[in-house]
Amino acid sequence: MPSRLIIPATILLFSSLLQAQDKEPGGDFIRLVDGLDEPEEFYCFDLAGWGAHLQLDDPLQTHTCKGRGGQDQMFHFDGNRLKVSLYDRCVQVAGSSGVTLAGSAVLARPCSDNPLQDMALNDSGQIQVGETDYCLGAGEDSAEASGPSHMWRTLVTVKCDSAQAALATWQIGMDSD
Repeated sequence: MPSRLIIPATILLFSSLLQAQDKEPGGDFIRLVDGLDEPEEFYCFDLAGWGAHLQLDDPLQTHTCKGRGGQDQMFHFDGNRLKVSLYDRCVQVAGSSGVTLAGSAVLARPCSDNPLQDMALNDSGQIQVGETDYCLGAGEDSAEASGPSHMWRTLVTVKCDSAQAALATWQIGMDSD
């Protein structure tokens, strides 16, 4: 009689594992509102590399939004920190003595009280760095990434009041608003 219970329990356990794999990890995509040269797939925050080739210490980039399976594109706000959802890292802009400049790289670093990790999504859809005049923006140039179906751009600091709002207006999630 116990063997009769093992098979249904095994099937139930296997089914639960498959369902867990189908769910996106914690966090969400941070998508550029303007599709630029990716008008159907858009650009999302992205860790460099993927899977076993992930480069956590390389600068972050914007990359064609991957949809399902885009675990390296999952981020979430936790107070005034923007966290990389699957890794114990926070988004931090490069700088010196707590000061950043236009064009500075955006990195995934261990979470700390560094003021260059202070981020907020403001009402205009820009992600502002602390009390600075800088926001996170996509680079002006794009290039193919792993073939012509995916594109990437740098992720850098830009002046929040710059004329290039299309490069620095973000939304949380993939739904068009």
